[in-house]
Amino acid sequence: MLNLIPQVKELAFTGGSLAYKSVDLRGLACDERILAALGKLPVSADGVPVCVQVGTEGGEGYALSVRTDGIRITAGSAAGAFYAVQTLRQIFAHEVVPCLEIRDEPDFAYRGFYHDVTRGKVPNCETLEQLVERMAYFKLNSLQLYVEHVYEFREYRDIIDKTGYMTKEELLRIGECCRQNFVEFIPSLSTFGHLYELLQQEQYRHLRVLKDYEDEPNFWSARMRHHTIDPLQPQSFEVIKSLIDQYEPLFESEVFNICCDETFDLKVLEGTEHDPGKVYVDFVKKIIAHLHGNGKKIMMWADILLKHPEVIEELPEDTCFLNWCYRAQPVEEDIQRFAALNRRQIVCPGTTTWNRLCERFEKEEPNICLMAEYGKKYGAEGVLNTNWGDWGNPCSLELAMYGMVLGAEKSWSVGTAVDADFYDAVSFLLYGREKAVELLQELVELHNRVNWCSLLMASFGTPREDVPILRGEIADLQEVYLSFVQKLSGEVWEKDEYRQEMLLCAEGVCVIAELGARLEQGWSGERLTDTGEWLRKYREKWLEKNKESELSLLEAAFRKVEEHPDFDSLKAAQ
Repeated sequence: MLNLIPQVKELAFTGGSLAYKSVDLRGLACDERILAALGKLPVSADGVPVCVQVGTEGGEGYALSVRTDGIRITAGSAAGAFYAVQTLRQIFAHEVVPCLEIRDEPDFAYRGFYHDVTRGKVPNCETLEQLVERMAYFKLNSLQLYVEHVYEFREYRDIIDKTGYMTKEELLRIGECCRQNFVEFIPSLSTFGHLYELLQQEQYRHLRVLKDYEDEPNFWSARMRHHTIDPLQPQSFEVIKSLIDQYEPLFESEVFNICCDETFDLKVLEGTEHDPGKVYVDFVKKIIAHLHGNGKKIMMWADILLKHPEVIEELPEDTCFLNWCYRAQPVEEDIQRFAALNRRQIVCPGTTTWNRLCERFEKEEPNICLMAEYGKKYGAEGVLNTNWGDWGNPCSLELAMYGMVLGAEKSWSVGTAVDADFYDAVSFLLYGREKAVELLQELVELHNRVNWCSLLMASFGTPREDVPILRGEIADLQEVYLSFVQKLSGEVWEKDEYRQEMLLCAEGVCVIAELGARLEQGWSGERLTDTGEWLRKYREKWLEKNKESELSLLEAAFRKVEEHPDFDSLKAAQ
């Protein structure tokens, strides 16, 4: 069987296979990016010669011919030829390279991945470059990073050392990596809601919509809400304009995502002379006008406008709405609504990694599939698959990659069946281990027995009675944990980082379960894990791929729970 992700539209085997699994690139003249991608194949003078022909028709479709006497790539654009090379790389990953003819093109022009670098974990350049290369391998063509304060903005100069941040040089380096891989690097910046770190500072507190806001002890929850800038104060727009003007020049893209989501606090205007919907759209129009003046096109989240459809028509016609929903059964009517208004939209599912140490298989799979299908049905321009970082961003990128690959599949070939054959292809091409997807499913089921947020809330002495830290019996979980560890411990995968992250996640789940059993159930049995040892390993892995960021805050939460044998003593210590 030939494992390809995304699946190609037309494939015909023509008989025979290559005698040598290598290519000859001597004398090949083409776009340097295509040549670099071909260079990732085995190259030798004895290899099969490669011919690349790029026309002027445009689009991202391509034709790929593999014959014993040569490999031929034909495309209407350099991007199409680049995607043909990715298909060729996947074919060469197999033991035998068959002779074949392929014709292929994407279902969506926009195929993106959106990664949160703000709430907990700021990745290093190497991590993001690896992400970009992985995205390109599966034919994704856009990357956005969710940014609130994690850049060296003037407005955040007093706080970014404690939160972690990215520099101008790092963003330019990532942009160049994106350019080399035909990935559009689109800036995404909070410009209305989600401005916690800005509005916590003394010099900007007066710009908060909620004038009587009092700091909450639970930092993880607090920064998700109540941090909308006041659009009625002239200084608010000046601050936002300053942030945009510092950030926008770092990107080659002609698109800017202004976010403007979850501006919950505007509800306080209800019953006053100021209509919340009108106030919202007037401020957004100022932001758009400023960016239009810089020659930029606009993306923005659609959630607030879904609640105020009466003001959508006030926004410029070229505004592209990012229509998000993360439910297992997303709301089809929300996507249909923008189609009925004849407005541009991109559908945005999610990997469901937030609040967890690994993605949540049973939610992300139907969510991503249905959102892509609804997008195709209602003429959306593409799919932007989101990977958020709520509550400390504890999940590694490795344990979000099934969702990323599924999004890549459904945004290129929306009709692909997610079945055993697809799982085999993911196991082969992503993880490099047969039946790896089934192991991920086991890990997800293990994780579903504990709740990450409930443990962090417990560290503040505020248990969630409706959502316990541990669901079920600790002995049962320990048994499943040991069985999972025994399966993976003696193995070495071709891409072993995935196995290592799975083991670290499983151990973390058992740590959470044992702490939860002690706090909630009075359990005093034998532990299989050691909190301090797991935190040491977790820190080591974190710092291999990320900056320190907010790691110490997560460690402090675990240690606080570790120090107290029950909720009574934990509450007394607050």
